[in-house]
Amino acid sequence: MGRRTERHEWADHPELLTSLRTPWDKFRKADWNFSRYEYEVSKRPCHIEDVSFAALDFCVSLTALRDWTKTALAKDCRAGRRTLPSGLGNLDDWQQFLGGAIPWLSAIEAIANTTKHGKYRDDGWPKGIAMLATFVPPHLEEEKDNCQDGLALFNFMQRYWDVAWWDIALRQHGQKEATPGNVAFREALDAWQTLLTDCGFNARD
Repeated sequence: MGRRTERHEWADHPELLTSLRTPWDKFRKADWNFSRYEYEVSKRPCHIEDVSFAALDFCVSLTALRDWTKTALAKDCRAGRRTLPSGLGNLDDWQQFLGGAIPWLSAIEAIANTTKHGKYRDDGWPKGIAMLATFVPPHLEEEKDNCQDGLALFNFMQRYWDVAWWDIALRQHGQKEATPGNVAFREALDAWQTLLTDCGFNARD
């Protein structure tokens, strides 16, 4: 089938397929995904698969927000209803602009693109790794560190199921320190809310 040559009559109505209409609607969807992920991280016992799937869903949703916002900005700027945010002179520079405005953007997009396409993609986040990791209260750190292998760690997590949890750990190959997804994803979501507000997108749209 050839590509459509004429603009579709419903092109400006994504709500007909998604029930979402504006970037703010899309942000609320990403915020909902984060809440689901946060809930899975905070559950006791905390289940590996539930945390992992919720994190992947959040990254895909937040990456889609990038595209929704650019599309809406382009349309509104052409119509004279909106101006580009401060620091963005041209929509061609959108990705570069976001790189300075949204922390962890490259990591989140790498996770989302790999999730969608089934191939490792680390554009902007070279040799990125997002692995499930165990987290415990400080008084259990030494005992956890003494686990000799995965089986010992699994038994440790089972023993302390009521206080230990799983989360995504974000780092680049060669780095020893990792950032928990719960920290990185919250920073990115908060930055998106600020950016959308600065662009004039809000619940009244």
